[in-house]
Amino acid sequence: MKIVKQQREKQQKTPLDFILLASIIFLFGLGLVTLYSGSYNYAENAMNNGLHFISRQIFFGIAGVVVFCLAIFFNLERLRHKAIVLLVLLVTLILNIIPILWGERINGAYRWFPGAISFQPSEIAKIVLPFYLAHMLDRQQEKLDNFMGVVLPLLIVSALFVCVIMFQNSFAVAAFLSVNVWLILVMAGIKKRYLAAIFIFAAIASAAMVVMRPHRIARLYYFLHPDEGALTVNHQVKQSIAAVVSGGLWGKGLGQDGALNVSEIESDFIFSSFAEEFGFVGVLLFVCLFSIFIVQGYLAAYRTDNMFRKLLAFSYVTIISSQTFINLAVIIRFIPTTGIPLPFFSAGGSSLITTFAICGMIVNVSQFSDAPLELRYSMKR
Repeated sequence: MKIVKQQREKQQKTPLDFILLASIIFLFGLGLVTLYSGSYNYAENAMNNGLHFISRQIFFGIAGVVVFCLAIFFNLERLRHKAIVLLVLLVTLILNIIPILWGERINGAYRWFPGAISFQPSEIAKIVLPFYLAHMLDRQQEKLDNFMGVVLPLLIVSALFVCVIMFQNSFAVAAFLSVNVWLILVMAGIKKRYLAAIFIFAAIASAAMVVMRPHRIARLYYFLHPDEGALTVNHQVKQSIAAVVSGGLWGKGLGQDGALNVSEIESDFIFSSFAEEFGFVGVLLFVCLFSIFIVQGYLAAYRTDNMFRKLLAFSYVTIISSQTFINLAVIIRFIPTTGIPLPFFSAGGSSLITTFAICGMIVNVSQFSDAPLELRYSMKR
């Protein structure tokens, strides 16, 4: 039986999706150019080193490429059975929220391990939780009607991740992860009444989390009242929109942006600088590149006949695409300001390495397509 399985895997494997690979490479390259141009003046004024952000991004980019290559060629079937890793990483997240252990708050939250090279452990959840859910949903395909025995345990594990991230004072990431968990369950074929109940419960819990924190209420209030807080809360978004609009059709050119007035221009608002420098034409290029990545990623999920790989590719593409849409929605003031970075563009080592790891998994899945018709027929017999 093991030999038959290995033969099946071998016959299903196809060449790498070079269109998907090219979109990832071009997005990363465009992100480096944008970060260098958009952050140079700010880094020069604030840190006396215009290359501060781009040099760190290149360093983490090299590490990310290594992780990317490993993820492409790693045996996912072998990795999926090491579920104990999930528990270890969850403990890592829990330890990070205990102030007495680390004692360092960044922007009012315990989200990073401090040190010479810090990282954000909540990024781990973007990799581990979808992987775990894809594995378990595949194993329990024929028992998904059993809410108490199958669905509820998966929800409990997901809730642990979400709650830990909430305790790190990262509501946006927790809400983002919750939505993606729900979408994985939809893709797996969970009963509609279960999905509806989960959605309603999550919506009520999210509303409660907003009401419990005054700064979240204030953020929502100022979002609904854009004319108020013009010099404080809404100043950042207004400057961002002004930068995007000023780009016009062709943009002002590299290094010619005036987005220095936008705070966090190197991270959450990096697209403001990109739109100002490259204009509408550049934005169109950006949309085309990400569209190619998203379409090819979902095609990889659609083409594979293995439920585990299907759910894994679907969830990872959804994470990257939804993260992109959320970031852009903040830039144009479609939703309240969040702390969701733009994949491949925003400065940040943990985010970039996580993005590369996720993309490597997607490319890994793209190497497996449906078995030939005659092979499927012989297996049925």
